Amino acid sequence: MTGSGLTFEALGAGYGDTLLVSCAHGRGTWLLLVDTGPDECWPTLKARLERLPADAKGRRHIDLVVISHIDHDHIGAAKALFDDRTLGLSFGDIWFNAPPRLATRGVAEGQTLAELLGAQPAALPWNRAWAGAPAVTLADRLFVELPSSAGQPRLTLLSPSATKLDALFKVWDKELRALAKPAKRRAAPAVSRGLLDLQALAAKKTPLDRAPANGSSIALLLEHEGVSVLLTADAHATVLVPALRALATHRGTALPWKVDVFKLSHHGSRANVTLDLLSTVQAQHYVVSTNGAIFGHPDDEAIARTVLHGGTPQTIWFNYANEHSARWAATSLQAWGSSAKEPVAGTTGVTLEIARRATESQTLTSASISR
Repeated sequence: MTGSGLTFEALGAGYGDTLLVSCAHGRGTWLLLVDTGPDECWPTLKARLERLPADAKGRRHIDLVVISHIDHDHIGAAKALFDDRTLGLSFGDIWFNAPPRLATRGVAEGQTLAELLGAQPAALPWNRAWAGAPAVTLADRLFVELPSSAGQPRLTLLSPSATKLDALFKVWDKELRALAKPAKRRAAPAVSRGLLDLQALAAKKTPLDRAPANGSSIALLLEHEGVSVLLTADAHATVLVPALRALATHRGTALPWKVDVFKLSHHGSRANVTLDLLSTVQAQHYVVSTNGAIFGHPDDEAIARTVLHGGTPQTIWFNYANEHSARWAATSLQAWGSSAKEPVAGTTGVTLEIARRATESQTLTSASISR
């Protein structure tokens, strides 16, 4: 990236997430990688990492890698990433939550990654920002504002809560076994070619996401030079909403919270993108990360809620062009102050470059984490 500001990328990661956030500061760039997508998407991620600037010895540095949770569409290519020796990669920190004492010795991704990180602590720092403990929010504040160095982005953890992480740990072995099995395809919703009834879709009552793995997602608010990005992985709205409201109260910020980029939770699932969430946080740019395979995301209800209740003006970005995204891109959303964009045919991914707006530093120079 050039100049000062922030670049957000949602790579083509199949039905999963691979996000890269680049924050310019001084003469350098601070890099965040969130998730790796499923294993078959490693070539796409590797090709992108090959384009990172390398030093004279061919080394490339990523300041923070966040493996949000143990679903295959987020963690599948993690082992390939950390095993790679051709890119000269080094990492400032890697956030990944696993039980402190691992009972199962299997080949599933979550277990493998935990063992890999634990076996090579010098080469692969694990939850260094958390002194080796899990990355969880505080019971009394529902969020954690982390300290940052001058010129680097400000990170605030919004999910998971200790309760949600404990819920995953109780079924850890079951979730690991599930990773070893092919994902069950959900019947793809029929794609209507007629007019969409946005009001009816948005108002439709749908179940909330209660999956323990999704509830354990590491979700972050990243702020840099006046630009803000909400990275929600597959986090539950029932965790994000109280965390954002508590943070707004703490900072004296009016609701709905305004951010520049909001990566919609769980690939635009109706079980995660709720009216309650959109009354709490709204964005100028919403990003849907999925090709629609396996689970048929995004759900029409989620996109309709975003259009009608996500604030204006807004753009909804799809990182894959398919029949579903084409229908939304072709639908006139101007009456609601919205528009939908998809990649040019034959390409995948979304890249958003946002110029700095800050007039003074937003760096958090001191903070404490208590447990």
